[in-house]
Amino acid sequence: MTDFSIIGKPIAMIDAAGKTTGAGKYTDDLSVPGMLYGKILHSPHPHARIRGIDTSRALKLEGVIAVVTGKDAPNPFGILPVGHDEHALALDKVRYVGDNVACVAAVSEAIAEKALELINVDYELLPAYFDPEESMKAERDLIHDNKPNNIEKDYHHVFGDPVRT
Repeated sequence: MTDFSIIGKPIAMIDAAGKTTGAGKYTDDLSVPGMLYGKILHSPHPHARIRGIDTSRALKLEGVIAVVTGKDAPNPFGILPVGHDEHALALDKVRYVGDNVACVAAVSEAIAEKALELINVDYELLPAYFDPEESMKAERDLIHDNKPNNIEKDYHHVFGDPVRT
């Protein structure tokens, strides 16, 4: 058997003291010249159609470098091949409180926060579903228009021969 230098051996956590005393540095503590700050605008509604997003006032704010909406990143993705139906930002509707609607990049955190306040989203409120069984009875105002009965994914996994016992 090969002797490993690290695997299976105790290793001193040299950063433990800093983390437990609050002196440790995390990504949020880093600051480098020219760094930008990003903030995300989240939906306040559990289910709503996005009729329009006006980012013009945010873009005019001095120090704002970019504002991005779902139309700027429309390609779906997903972890599993059968689930490549997620989007980084909402395209046509929001489906839960906190759904990502827009992103801002600015020269300071304060400017990025202010830019979020200047983004105007025109929402058409839709029925929200809080009970899964009631949700599956819906015939319109579906969470995903192409998912009948509000069933997001229906997986059936079979391993081996299910007929044999």
